Amino acid sequence: MKIRRVLLAAILSALTGWALSGQQSPPQTAPANPPDRQPAKNEGDKKPPRKRIVSDLSGFDLLGSGKQTMVAGATRALPRPVALAPKLGKLYGAEPLLVWSYEGDVRKFVFVLEDESQKEIYRAEVAGTEFQYPKDAPPLVPGKTYFWMAEVSLGMLGDVESTPVGILVASAEQRAEVEKELSAASSPDVYLRALARAQVFTKYRLWYDAVAAYDGLIARFPNRAELYEQRGTIYAQLDATKALSQQDFARADALSEAEH
Repeated sequence: MKIRRVLLAAILSALTGWALSGQQSPPQTAPANPPDRQPAKNEGDKKPPRKRIVSDLSGFDLLGSGKQTMVAGATRALPRPVALAPKLGKLYGAEPLLVWSYEGDVRKFVFVLEDESQKEIYRAEVAGTEFQYPKDAPPLVPGKTYFWMAEVSLGMLGDVESTPVGILVASAEQRAEVEKELSAASSPDVYLRALARAQVFTKYRLWYDAVAAYDGLIARFPNRAELYEQRGTIYAQLDATKALSQQDFARADALSEAEH
């Protein structure tokens, strides 16, 4: 509970200076970090990934760098789920996809959503490491902040949960600004129209919406290298999703090489 209180205090502090204006500082670049994962079998015969410059898309996490908070007592004997999301991320849509990772063998979890007062407002059992917030769940109110976490039961060892992360739902005024740009992102080409929407979500640093938009595009157009490159750039902004970014960059490289 102490962790939640500290996180809530930090979120309230961040909200005092936040405005969803879409104005950004001049683009900055930073070297991509090396993949934080064990090489897959038979990778020794593969070419090393090419060096790339990854755009700095600061702002997806309203609380700073996006580094996940370490939880006291978390050990290899008691692995905890890790939210694959900013500590405080902005949301435009009504039904976000919540994703986490888990190093243990358990694949049954409980998703929990709380409001700012730490009152539980929704709970659901989940098979797997992702959960699409359903239409029949309590609606996420514009301008409000919520916390979500994934819990796992380890039997006699007890229950453990991920560090709660916050979702800041865009206010009505902020939504109107985003909707104006989404309406302008029109094209007779289905692919270009969907890509323009994903880029609007990225511009406004709407983590859940941007990632979901690229997920949908990749499902429909799985051989477009630029989609993996752009989603990988988003994933590269958080320590928790760096491994996912490396997977996307590797896929983008493979597709680009196949085209030549």
